[in-house]
Amino acid sequence: MTSSDLTVGGGTPTVDFAYGKGVWLWDRSGRRFLDCTSQSWALYLGHSHDEIAEHAAGVMRRYWHVHQGFATDVREQFATKLLNLVPNNATRSRYGQVAFTATSGLAIESAIKLAVLNRPTRHVVGRVEGGFHGTTLGTAQLSWPAQEEVSLRQRTLLPFKPFGPDTFTLAFPSADPADRTALEQAIAELNRQLDPVAHELVAVVVEPIQGSGGQREVPRSWLQALIERANDSGFAVIFDEIQTYMRAGRYYSHLELEPHFVVLGKGLCGGFNCGAVLLRSDMHGFPEVGTYDLHTFATSGLSHSVGLKLLEIVERDDVLSNVRQRGAQLRATVESWCRGGVVFDDVRQVGLHVGLRVIGGDAVASRLRQHCVEHGLLVGMGGYDPSVIKIKPPLNITDAETSEILKRLEQAGGDLST
Repeated sequence: MTSSDLTVGGGTPTVDFAYGKGVWLWDRSGRRFLDCTSQSWALYLGHSHDEIAEHAAGVMRRYWHVHQGFATDVREQFATKLLNLVPNNATRSRYGQVAFTATSGLAIESAIKLAVLNRPTRHVVGRVEGGFHGTTLGTAQLSWPAQEEVSLRQRTLLPFKPFGPDTFTLAFPSADPADRTALEQAIAELNRQLDPVAHELVAVVVEPIQGSGGQREVPRSWLQALIERANDSGFAVIFDEIQTYMRAGRYYSHLELEPHFVVLGKGLCGGFNCGAVLLRSDMHGFPEVGTYDLHTFATSGLSHSVGLKLLEIVERDDVLSNVRQRGAQLRATVESWCRGGVVFDDVRQVGLHVGLRVIGGDAVASRLRQHCVEHGLLVGMGGYDPSVIKIKPPLNITDAETSEILKRLEQAGGDLST
């Protein structure tokens, strides 16, 4: 099949791949690449993981697809497991149900639907500047490519904006978490922005650590203030943890703050399609009778079983500890380059959720990405901030493989001066 046979709605064409293993991919000519994208951040244990493959094959000998209306043991077990991962007993008691969907974007839509059912008189959905929550007609207008906050050439979702709900944008709280005065000002600004619209808001969707928004971390105290205001004003807060579940070195980000809904996806089931929404106990779920959120592939026995197997491996091998260690390893080296004014001037890192801002802006970052490909290294681009490249390898990457990332990244950076 040639490229003329396809129309692809997103992504940057790079390399044609034949097969993968672990953190490595091979193209059709047999050339090997170190994959720092985990294929849209979805392969938490890398390509063709032996245990996942064997487990999936065993599941498929029994069944792999069940209509959403039928119960399965593995769906119940997976929901229970996700709720049991909520940190500390007090917070765990605050979450009581899980809704499964077929994909990440549909999980955002499901969370918004649930918020609407819990707040039926409201109609505005809030977002945070730089946020990206999907490309469906229901989520496009919540994402930066539909907003005037980016350049005209970046507004690729703008044609779809009229087809979704009314939206409201909160300024990103860029205050340094160590600067108490600046944080207080950001929280005061948050409340000033909310004052005119809080009574109309059904929910605010926010990524605790923005992915496509330039890898920016939202200050914890700002998130806490948002949830407190939501509790007071009657709207819901939806944490979009699609990119940060486990990748931040912990299962969930700031769940002790008790957002009303938490959305999961991407790496949730080891590369198999699945999305999920955790509901706070004071939020009621979908009525048992009626068609509110029906998805043909929302009860994938294969995905749910692999999701459980993934968690078993993560716990057994202490993968989250590895996430924190490998992230610190990357950060230490790149920070030394930043101090020397070499290629990068900022490191945005939480676990293996890593963004590196390139000196010289987006044109230089684009050149660096191409040089990385030439050196057999696949990296992501920042999207909202095109001067940022993203490093998000599989969570089980080794010390030696992380050193190889840094070696190839340094080589690619050296090419910028030639």
